[in-house]
Amino acid sequence: MLLPNLAGLVLSAAVALATDPVSYEYSPQTDKEGKAFLTISFNEPASGVEIVIKGDDGSTIKRSAGSMKAGKDYKISWTQKGQQVRYEMELTAEDMSGNFTFEIIKASSPQGKVGKLSFTATREDIVERRRAKYKTSFALTSYEYKVIDDDGDVIASDTVVKDIPAGGEFTVSWDSPANVFMVEIRGEDQYGRFVEDRRVPYSAEIPHTEVTFDSGKAVIKPGQMPTLDEAVAVAFHELDKLDRVNEAVRANLTPQLYIVGYTDTVGNAAKNQTLSNGRAKAIAKYFYDQGFWAEIFYAGMGERGLRVETEDNVDEVRNRRALYLIAFNRPGAGRQIPGHWTRLSGPRSRPPGFELPAMPEKYADYDKPSGGGASSGGGGDDGPSGDDGLGGDDDDGGDGGASSLGGDGGGEGYGGGDDD
Repeated sequence: MLLPNLAGLVLSAAVALATDPVSYEYSPQTDKEGKAFLTISFNEPASGVEIVIKGDDGSTIKRSAGSMKAGKDYKISWTQKGQQVRYEMELTAEDMSGNFTFEIIKASSPQGKVGKLSFTATREDIVERRRAKYKTSFALTSYEYKVIDDDGDVIASDTVVKDIPAGGEFTVSWDSPANVFMVEIRGEDQYGRFVEDRRVPYSAEIPHTEVTFDSGKAVIKPGQMPTLDEAVAVAFHELDKLDRVNEAVRANLTPQLYIVGYTDTVGNAAKNQTLSNGRAKAIAKYFYDQGFWAEIFYAGMGERGLRVETEDNVDEVRNRRALYLIAFNRPGAGRQIPGHWTRLSGPRSRPPGFELPAMPEKYADYDKPSGGGASSGGGGDDGPSGDDGLGGDDDDGGDGGASSLGGDGGGEGYGGGDDD
């Protein structure tokens, strides 16, 4: 396909969604004066915002945005030097960070505005139904797509020459049962102007045996560290695989680890909420201390998000559990997924000389299912008297055994969740 050389304002959906802390819009073509722009939308407040954009033509654009309120946009524009430049944007702030890779072509003559390509399907459509649906606000004469699995292999691709009117919809589908890492699409009009969209539905639950804590405490005991080490080892293997796929497809995505703690209904609900949050933080901190280089978030759900519905003050082992989830987008809030997360740490570089730990024997056959519906293996024993599961309660009843994390526990949405 010929590279377009006509200007047009294109709103391109980036990896981040409107419900993530930040989202991005940019024009893949400059205006007739060679001006390029990137708009960063802040969906959550941020302080100390610094932005650096580096192009493969040697250009560097730096901006200090300071404090940004939720709902505010920050637009950056610059004059592009090269004809076709690939940029990498890095955003840092006190409580968030992000990066984004995009490409812009310098226009040679103006041809008016191009509309927006909207993704009208859901994450479940991609993961479970193997299809993605789009709506265009301007007339297309062709579109091309590429579906990439979590090994970095292209499992479906095609260029479709078809007239699609403004307001029209079209669907991309594929047959491969492989886990989808990314769906990329590019639509083009009769003048060669184009719009692109990229979706990353990937997520994986990390199987694990539940950690036991002393009743009312949020401190990981030395005897529980081997249990956590097994989960960390599995997570490292998943993270290493993601790095390789990321590099293969040049996606420049930031993996994120989410830890959630839950309780049963025994004891005071407010105390259980605080306790589950503290225990989720302790587990998240353990991952960090082992050198886990993804961005790390944690949250406690307390008595909310029960796997098994019970009356108040019911000792139910299946409700005292945790969720360890790796994804590229914030899990959608609802049911057993919290709407508010606390960021423990930003992304880091892989530790120098890092060597993958051995995969625990009990998880040797682990293969994450599409959409992150893994169940925690292990089948741990009940904890001793005076211990309780991660979610915990206010009595001394202990369990500590593994509980399944399939079903609703892995039902996160495609986009990010709002604050509670």
